[in-house]
Amino acid sequence: MKNKILFLTLTAAFAFGLAGCSKNETGSTAADDANKAATSAADAAAQTAEAAKVEAAKVAEVAEAAKAAEAAKVEAAKTAEAAKVEAAKADQAAKVEAAKAADSTKAQGLIDQVQNFLAEGKLSDASSALQQLTGLSLTDVQTKLVDGLKEQIQKALAAKAAADAAGAAGNLLK
Repeated sequence: MKNKILFLTLTAAFAFGLAGCSKNETGSTAADDANKAATSAADAAAQTAEAAKVEAAKVAEVAEAAKAAEAAKVEAAKTAEAAKVEAAKADQAAKVEAAKAADSTKAQGLIDQVQNFLAEGKLSDASSALQQLTGLSLTDVQTKLVDGLKEQIQKALAAKAAADAAGAAGNLLK
């Protein structure tokens, strides 16, 4: 922009110089030519200034649009990252739930097995099956059921021990 203004100024000065060097023309014509050259130089300078203002406005608009695009890109990246984190959390929660469901199913199978062993009178098998339940996550209902089964096994073992002791004492009296 400075170059254009400098160029126009030099052009106007050159025009004045040429107008003043002509020997064939009269003084009033030279003055008129100088006035015309000055007017045209001023008009050209005004047009150049206006064009520079328009270009500056366009550059400012482009810069503002670039800033807005960059902000949108950053926001989109943040949103995408948040979505990834949420998806990972949901995936982890689903895995935990699946593990709990598998533990619950396995625990229920072992509980059923313990009940069958108790019904058959196989106390040692029932006790070993009950030991396999340790480490599994149980529901509240399963926990209460396991506690009840433990009590049944303890009572049955105590009754068996008492019966064995009574039988042994009876054998001693014979």
